[in-house]
Amino acid sequence: MIFCDSHIHLVHCEFSGEEKLFREKNDSRCITNFCFAREWEEWERDSSFSSTPGLVFKSFGIHPQACSEDFMRGGFGRELSFLEALLLEGKIDAVGECGFDFFTKEYKAAEANQEVAWKAQVELCIRYGTPLVVHLRKAMEKIFRDSRLLSRVRAVVFHSFPGTLLEAKSILNHGVNAFFSLGKPILNGKKSAIDCVGNLPLERILLETDAPYQTLKGEESTFPSDIVRVYERAAKIRGQEIGFLCEKISENFMKIMI
Repeated sequence: MIFCDSHIHLVHCEFSGEEKLFREKNDSRCITNFCFAREWEEWERDSSFSSTPGLVFKSFGIHPQACSEDFMRGGFGRELSFLEALLLEGKIDAVGECGFDFFTKEYKAAEANQEVAWKAQVELCIRYGTPLVVHLRKAMEKIFRDSRLLSRVRAVVFHSFPGTLLEAKSILNHGVNAFFSLGKPILNGKKSAIDCVGNLPLERILLETDAPYQTLKGEESTFPSDIVRVYERAAKIRGQEIGFLCEKISENFMKIMI
């Protein structure tokens, strides 16, 4: 079966023998995300990453949580230039994760900085014709505000979509070529995520782990192989065979990335 993980941080994952065996035994595909130039450089230095089994697409973006005043003064320009160089050289397949995060007072205080980073990256997406990977927490209104701009992006992948089914449908109705990626919250009983998995058109759904992050209670880490648990739960929610779900989500995944 084909397991597509639309959001993972391979450079931060530990690949035990069991995890490598999982990727070798299954037709695995993923989008691995980089948030800093140093992560990309670590990936290029370490040959074990380049030999990771499966089809690996790459995305680079300036994360909204990084947009502190110090970063904007000292690192933002450098990271943005690095992102554009990757695009120019054809080394990445998507831009992101980028977006807005107002989950804490500290993040909310950096709203103006997040706006600068967001606009710059969306414009690069449009210029280079790449998909956009969006990180969004407590900022859904920004998406509706910028829906006309986002309608010019080739495809918009909402990583761990935090919204409701109604909001997802409204984004589509605003002309955005949107795909909604859901992950471990569907294992944890998050109603809005389960509602989206169960009721959105299948051609708009992706699944993810966000490994090694987004752990459930009692877990120390998320593993790449946890994608199987996500698929199993999504299949149960939709009342469909897991093989059928794998096939259809793979079609969505490849339509975005190729």
